Amino acid sequence: VEEGFKVIVYFASEGPTKGNGHEEDAPPGSIKKWKDYCTSRNMTYEEGVAKLVVREISMRYKEKISGWWFDHAMYGDIELLAKEALRGNADAALTFNIGHEHNPDGSRVLKRARAEEHYTCGHPTPMVQRSPDWDGNESMIRTIENHGPYLDGSLAHMFIPMQEKWFAGKACFKKKKIVDWTLRVVKAGGAITWATALDEDFNSIPEIQLDQLETINRAVRRWKAEEKEDEAEEKEEL
Repeated sequence: VEEGFKVIVYFASEGPTKGNGHEEDAPPGSIKKWKDYCTSRNMTYEEGVAKLVVREISMRYKEKISGWWFDHAMYGDIELLAKEALRGNADAALTFNIGHEHNPDGSRVLKRARAEEHYTCGHPTPMVQRSPDWDGNESMIRTIENHGPYLDGSLAHMFIPMQEKWFAGKACFKKKKIVDWTLRVVKAGGAITWATALDEDFNSIPEIQLDQLETINRAVRRWKAEEKEDEAEEKEEL
């Protein structure tokens, strides 16, 4: 935050109950403890996640949090999650992954999911089905190009990993493609988030992907500079 970066919180909406079919991943006894605690507070499990966890994070960090990306939101109370997320910073941007409609080829449809969201979650076709660089994921880019930066009032945004899985695996994008997808999105007024791999300690990015990020940065800066030059030339002609 001190360096000017925007912090977006990733939050698994099911909370400690792991209610998305991954209950076996929860530490032994943790689910029962959480349910018992929520019951002792006269709260449903969904209320507990929003009022005890999201509220705590939101109020502790306030304006240091610029946005939230709620995963598995269909397992939470979305209205309450939104209320508590905005409690500490009313200007935070929210989105909710509640599953997606699919195109005939199996690719995800990019659209506004909920009235409470400010930008689309932009989840690609699951990596267990297709590699992130699959051409079918390009349908989200075409949607942004065809409909502009907002989809029913929600900023058109796509969130995609640069590698085989969300934060692990081999890089799967060629530089040309990753730059092309990025520029097409930003030129259309949308937004794109690239998820990078991390090492075992979650504190560094592989060199190959750091190089790709720097390449993207240079390409976007070059495009912005060209845009300014064109605008200056147009003013001179007037």
